[in-house]
Amino acid sequence: MPPKPAALSDSTPGLGEIEARKFMNSTSVSTLSFAYPLRLIPLPSRPPVHAALIFTHTYGEGLVAGDEIDLHVKVRQDARLILLTQGNTKVYKSPSKDIRTTQGLTAKIEPGAALVLLQDPIQPFKGSTYEQLQVFYIDPMYSNLLLLDWVCEGRTAMGEAWDFWEWKSRNEVWSGTGQTDEEDSHQKPKLLIRDNIRLGSTVILGEDTREEMYNLGVFGTLFIRGPMFRTIGKAFLDEFSHLPRIGTNTQIVAQSQSPRPTQLPKGKPQVTWTAASTRGFVVVKFGARQVAEVKMWLNGILSKDGTIPREFGEHAMMCLRI
Repeated sequence: MPPKPAALSDSTPGLGEIEARKFMNSTSVSTLSFAYPLRLIPLPSRPPVHAALIFTHTYGEGLVAGDEIDLHVKVRQDARLILLTQGNTKVYKSPSKDIRTTQGLTAKIEPGAALVLLQDPIQPFKGSTYEQLQVFYIDPMYSNLLLLDWVCEGRTAMGEAWDFWEWKSRNEVWSGTGQTDEEDSHQKPKLLIRDNIRLGSTVILGEDTREEMYNLGVFGTLFIRGPMFRTIGKAFLDEFSHLPRIGTNTQIVAQSQSPRPTQLPKGKPQVTWTAASTRGFVVVKFGARQVAEVKMWLNGILSKDGTIPREFGEHAMMCLRI
């Protein structure tokens, strides 16, 4: 049975804590606490699934101006944890560009442990301001991380297309435990990779975000690290190596002024993407017109590889279903 959430009457708003440990042949959640507006909902797992699964969402299925989420995660040695959502994380309009909605995640992944974040995209509405910082501390040899970080353009049914004030996301992965009291210089965290993205309106950046996005409706990054996910990284690199080179794969960009489809995609999804191996990671950057296209594409490659459904169960890819 999943643990009952701790009493949170005196907790800081938006503060959450998760700790996952290996127990016999499975993973148990030893600590689970959260405070409004954050909600953490564990899904009971049964053999042969060896991973713990937790849904992260908010009351009202979105974040309003001024909300601050601060989630702390520990995945102990050889444990496996999946963090999912139950739909796009909506970011509502702010009365001022100076009133931000923020989300922070700090995760520590011990040797042999694995953390999977295959969540739905952030969906910032018109006039919203959003900032996100996700920091991971890992063992550089034996920790495993699969992180999907992406954003979509807003409420297309209401004519929105990248009309938010500002959207910022920074992801950092460090080697080490992340303890601030470490005296030994050999134990101090070392930055392995940092990815920083900033999108914004003409008022803030002096640029037209719609034109910059080349009619893309979604943009994101997939980070792959660790021995457990080595075949996943290889699958993306192999797939990318077979794509046509520059000059023959520009169909989506060339059609930047064409109307965006409103129905679910049929046939092969049209995704513009690139993949590279750097500093022990495989980093995949992608863009598409529709969220559904990205889900079809990612689901196809991950299902063909088989590591996620085999090691974490079919529920781990729930957010990639359409």
